[in-house]
Amino acid sequence: MKRELHIVSFDIPLPANYGGVIDVFYKIKALYEQGIEITLHCYQYSDRSPQEELNHYCKEVFYYRRKIGFYGISASLPYIVYSRRSKKLLHRLQKTYAPILFEGLHTCYYLNHKSLKSHFKIVRCHNIEHEYYKKLAEHTSKTKKIYFQTESDRLQRYETVLENAQVLATISDDDQIYFEARYVQPEVKKVNAFHTDQEVTSLLGNGDYSLFHGSLNVSENDHSARFLIEHIFNDLDNQLIIAGKEPSFELQKLCAKKDNVTLVSDPDWDQLNNLIANAHIHLMHASQKSGLKLKLLKALFSGRHVIANKDMATEKSIFDHVVIANSNKQWKDAVLKLMKKNFDEDLLKERTATMIEFKNDKSLHLLIDSITF
Repeated sequence: MKRELHIVSFDIPLPANYGGVIDVFYKIKALYEQGIEITLHCYQYSDRSPQEELNHYCKEVFYYRRKIGFYGISASLPYIVYSRRSKKLLHRLQKTYAPILFEGLHTCYYLNHKSLKSHFKIVRCHNIEHEYYKKLAEHTSKTKKIYFQTESDRLQRYETVLENAQVLATISDDDQIYFEARYVQPEVKKVNAFHTDQEVTSLLGNGDYSLFHGSLNVSENDHSARFLIEHIFNDLDNQLIIAGKEPSFELQKLCAKKDNVTLVSDPDWDQLNNLIANAHIHLMHASQKSGLKLKLLKALFSGRHVIANKDMATEKSIFDHVVIANSNKQWKDAVLKLMKKNFDEDLLKERTATMIEFKNDKSLHLLIDSITF
């Protein structure tokens, strides 16, 4: 039986170099390997451009310019939604009765369109968007604060559009609880994130540094990096590496002042993987809960010890493999203790058994079982 699926992506999913698009790309790859014919619709903006590689996995790929600036502003709708609209996209969705996967609330402008009422529609809930934007407002400048708070308010009102979907595919335990409590009509089903690693490859032994990595141009990651430098490693002798793209000038200056802190700006994929594999401790700090952080999965699949605060470690099944630290003292104590702890065969075996739950093939079957083709 021929199985077709339309996927509407908030961004071009290649290069797969940040959390959201990693989930999208490796989901496409897994669906393709199961023989599902994919028509991919991508919103294009910033410096991302059409990618020939996507044609290998998709029957067709269409690109739509996101309406940046004035043309993306609505009197009532969230900017991240209204700026992603295209009559060409709607027309192409109308031409077939294939099910539609909307990647994130960002892409749901046509979710409640009357011409798509008979289509099977599934929405990937990457996080609780209005909560995410509310937290962004707390860690930014006054001008951006107004935008993020306004966007949060609009996203909270707009979220009820999800009632027009048949399935909501959540990505974390906390998100599952939230959407189950809020929505009755769409089936709410947890489908873990799709990602790069399929086997646990953590190195045995010891490393000599702790690592924090992430997109440093994101205010939340910039805030976490500063927290670790100024409040945790401020009086420790242990080495800390901060790695990520586009660090701010202020963060660069802060790192340069610290003898035990090294900043690796804009590492390529091989360089980042090498840093992850050889670190002794992975520092997973978040200032808010927002879905499942893919960098946490990356660390658990290919790194050694992990320290995380409660906003980062949201999945109960991984608690045995993460040291939870919330206060400054807990963070410092955890670093000092784990730097003396060898990552041995027993830890590797336990980690391998736990991470089976997060392999792409399990998530794939949960997703396919959720879709009416």
